[in-house]
Amino acid sequence: MNTSHFNHMPQSLNDNQRQDWLRRQRTAENTLAIQAMGGTEANEETLHHFQRYVTGEITLAQAIAQVREQMAQEHAAFRQYLNRSSLT
Repeated sequence: MNTSHFNHMPQSLNDNQRQDWLRRQRTAENTLAIQAMGGTEANEETLHHFQRYVTGEITLAQAIAQVREQMAQEHAAFRQYLNRSSLT
């Protein structure tokens, strides 16, 4: 599996921290792969949210919620564009 989406693990982590990092990284990579299979490739903002999860700054639920909010905003902006285009 390609793990190039995320920053490399810091060398200063102990064994337990490394295991946790790798588990979160696998989870994030799998989540992004499922998203891509659904037709939506991850953009930089999505990768940023999941990078924060991989490093342990936020939970998986928080990362997913942030991505959902981001996607909702993007879809709303696209709908506004379509509505504006159909009026002219």
